[in-house]
Amino acid sequence: MSRKKIKAPPFVMLRKDLLSDPVWRKLSSSSKVLYIYLRAKFNYKTFSEVSLSYSEVSDIMCSKTTSKAFKELQKFGFIEKTKEGGLFGGVCVYKFVGQYKDFYYKGFTV
Repeated sequence: MSRKKIKAPPFVMLRKDLLSDPVWRKLSSSSKVLYIYLRAKFNYKTFSEVSLSYSEVSDIMCSKTTSKAFKELQKFGFIEKTKEGGLFGGVCVYKFVGQYKDFYYKGFTV
């Protein structure tokens, strides 16, 4: 009798120590939600930078709130802008920085 391999649904991984970090606790709720959306876009296979357009989160927050959340995440050192976007320049590209940038997945640092 063989065991069925159950595939887990997609999920977003957050480190437990992040949740108790005093800087994380100072962030606004919209910044925390935006961080989770950015983490969901991260590809651990290619270690790529992430981009998130305002339209992708427009159903949960307005563009002004999204802008403030991006700025707050940059100010507190969770993300860093690597490519400037804009009206004709496409979407901004970000990378994760700081002590919570890495994950440990199946023995590899992601």
